[in-house]
Amino acid sequence: MRARIPQGTPFGDTSLFAQNAKVEMLQKQLEGDNQTYKLEALKRIIAMIARGKDASALFPFVVKNVISATLETKKLVYIILCHYAEEKPDEALLSIAHFQKDMADKNQFIRASALRVMSSIRVDLITQIVMIAIRKCAADSSPYVRKAAAIAVPKIFSMNEDEKESLISVTEQLLGDHNTIVLGAAVYAFNEVTPENYEALHKHYRKICKYMVDCDEWGQVYIINVLLRYARNNFVSPFQDGWQKKLSFYDEDEEDEEGEEGDNIYEYDMDPDHRLLLRSVLPLLQSSNAATVLAVASLYFHCAPPSEFGIVVKSLVRIMRAERECQFVVLSSIVTMAAERPSPFQPFLKNFFVKASDPCFIRELKLNIMAALATDSNAPTVLREFRSYLKHTDKTFVRDTIRCIGRVASEINEVSDSCLMDLLYLINHKQEEVVAESVIIMRHLLQKQSKDSAVASVLKKLAKLLDNITVPVARASIIWLVGEFYVAIPQYAPDVLRKLASTFINEDDIAKLQILGLGTKLYLSDIEDKKVRKIVHEIFQYILQLARYDVNYDVRDRTRVIKTLLFSAELEEEGPCATLRSKAKDILMCEKEPPMFEAKPQDRGHFQLGSLSHLMNHTCTGYNVLPEFPAEGTPSDLRKTEEEKNMQSYTADPWKSDDDDSSNFYSDEEEEEEEEEDEEEEEEDEEEEREE
Repeated sequence: MRARIPQGTPFGDTSLFAQNAKVEMLQKQLEGDNQTYKLEALKRIIAMIARGKDASALFPFVVKNVISATLETKKLVYIILCHYAEEKPDEALLSIAHFQKDMADKNQFIRASALRVMSSIRVDLITQIVMIAIRKCAADSSPYVRKAAAIAVPKIFSMNEDEKESLISVTEQLLGDHNTIVLGAAVYAFNEVTPENYEALHKHYRKICKYMVDCDEWGQVYIINVLLRYARNNFVSPFQDGWQKKLSFYDEDEEDEEGEEGDNIYEYDMDPDHRLLLRSVLPLLQSSNAATVLAVASLYFHCAPPSEFGIVVKSLVRIMRAERECQFVVLSSIVTMAAERPSPFQPFLKNFFVKASDPCFIRELKLNIMAALATDSNAPTVLREFRSYLKHTDKTFVRDTIRCIGRVASEINEVSDSCLMDLLYLINHKQEEVVAESVIIMRHLLQKQSKDSAVASVLKKLAKLLDNITVPVARASIIWLVGEFYVAIPQYAPDVLRKLASTFINEDDIAKLQILGLGTKLYLSDIEDKKVRKIVHEIFQYILQLARYDVNYDVRDRTRVIKTLLFSAELEEEGPCATLRSKAKDILMCEKEPPMFEAKPQDRGHFQLGSLSHLMNHTCTGYNVLPEFPAEGTPSDLRKTEEEKNMQSYTADPWKSDDDDSSNFYSDEEEEEEEEEDEEEEEEDEEEEREE
C-alpha cells in the first residue's frame, strides 16, 4: 500500500486546486473553533478564487474571522477581503473598527493588509478615516507599510478627487523616501494623481535615477515611463545636430600628432542629467522582466540620440523568445522601430524568420519586420524566405507575403524583375484571393516599370487570365493594366474589349468603370488598321449604351462625362464643349506617376512604445500623450538634491556666515569697550599729571 501523504506537506496544498469543496462544509469550518479547519477552509476559498469561481457567498463568514489571533489565518482573511471588498462594501464595513485596531499591530504585514482592505472599500463615508490611515502609514517605520500607503493613494483619488491636495502632499512625502521598496510605489502614485506636475520631481530626479536599479521590476517600469515624459518635457531634443569631439586623456597637441580622422571619437553634447538617465537604465537591459527591457528600449527610442539606439536591440531580440503574448507586444514595438531605424536590426535578420509553430498574428508582424529590413545586400535572402512562405496552406499568410514581396520590389529596383516572375507563378493558384492579391501587386510594379521590355509578356499572360479570374478587384486591375499599356500589346487590347463587352452587364461596378476607361483609351488611340478601328468604335458605342442605363450612379455619371467629351451634339467651333473635345486626349490619357505602395504597416510612431494605445493603434483611457521637446531645457540647479545643496553651502565657506565681516577680528561691542577703557585711562593720567 502507498503511504498517505500528510495534509501539511506541500503536496497537500496543491491538492486544494484539484478538489471541489462544498460551500456548506466550508461554512461550517469557518464558524467552528478549530483553527486547523479554519485555515484549510481559507486555503480552499483562495483556491476557488484562483480558478475563477465565485466565493462571494462565504464572504460574510470570512469577515467574522478578522478577530483571529493566529497570524497565518489573519493573512489569508485579509487576502480574501482585498479581493471582495469592492464588491461587498457593506459586509466589509462591519469590521472597520477592527481594521483601525490592526493599524497599530506589531506585525508590519498586518498593518499593511489592514490599510489595503480599508482603501479597497469604495464608500465615501470612510474616506476621511482612510486618509488618516494613509498619513499614519506614510510615516511608518516599515518600508512595506509605506509602500502600501503609496498604493492606496490612487485608490482614494479615483474614489474622491476632492482629496487631491492632501494626496499630493502625501505623494511628495513618499517621493522623498530613500528606500527602494517605497520608491517604485511612490512614483506610481505620482503618475496616477499628478502626472504633469514635473516641478515636484525636480529635487528627486537624481535620487530616482540612482536608486532605480534596486527597485522592484514593476516599479522600474513605472519609473522609466515617468522619467521618459520628464525628459521630453525638460531636456532639449537629442534628434538635432549636437555632436562634438570627445577629448581624450592626452593633450590636444598629442591628438593632432596621431593624425588619422578615423581615430577621432565624437559624443553627443547633452544635459548631464539627460545623460545620467540614459546611463542609469543601461543595467536594466539584463533584466529577466520583458516589460522592463521594453521600457528601456522605449526610453532610448524616444529620448536618446539615434546613433545610441543600437545598444538596446540585442536585448529586444532576447526577450522576443518569450511566450507568444509577450512576443506579440515586443514585435509590435519592433515593427515601429524598424520602420524608422532599420539599420540596428539588420544584423539580426534571421531572428525574424517565421517558424512553423508561430501563430498567425506573430507571422504577420515578422513579415513586416523582414520587409522593413530588406536592403540591396540582403534582399536575395529575404526574397528566398518569402518564396518558401508562398507554399503555405494559410491563404491569409500567403496574401501577406505577396504584399511584402511587392513592398520589397517597390523599394529595391534591382529585384523587381524576379519579384514579377514570382508573382506570375501565383496566377494559377487555387485560391482566388491569392491570385487577386498577386495581380494587384503586379499592377503597382508594372506601372512603376512601364519602360521595361518585360511588360508586354506579363500583360499577355494577364489578358489570357480574364476568362478564369472572377474576383472583381483582380479583374479591374487587369483591365486597367491593359488600357494603361495598350501600346505594348496593340493586337490583344481590342480583343480584350470585345470579350468584356459581352459580359459587361454581369461585371462588378469597379470592373465596369475600368471597362469604360479601356474603351475610351482605345477610341482615342491611333489604330493603324481602319477595320479594327471601326470595330473598336462600334463596340465602345455599344458599351456606352449599356452603361447609360446601369443601376450604379457612378457608372452612369462616368458615361455622361465621356459622352460630353467625345460625342457632344454641339458642333460649335468655340465654347466649353469644343475646348474639352480638343483636350480630351490630354485629359483621359495623361501620364501617371507610379503609385505609392500602401502595404506598409500602420504608423504608430506617435504613441509611446509598449503602451496599450500603441498596441491598439488608438488612444486608450488613461494614456498620457508624449510631450514635445522644449526649445530650451530647464536649469540644472533645479534638480539638485537636498544633500547637494547642503554640501554646496558647506564647501563654500564653512566658517563664515553671511553677516560676518572677516576684516575685523573682534566684534563691535568688544571694540567699543576697549575704546571706553582707553579714554578712562587717558583721563586718569591727565588727573595725575595735574595733581603733580
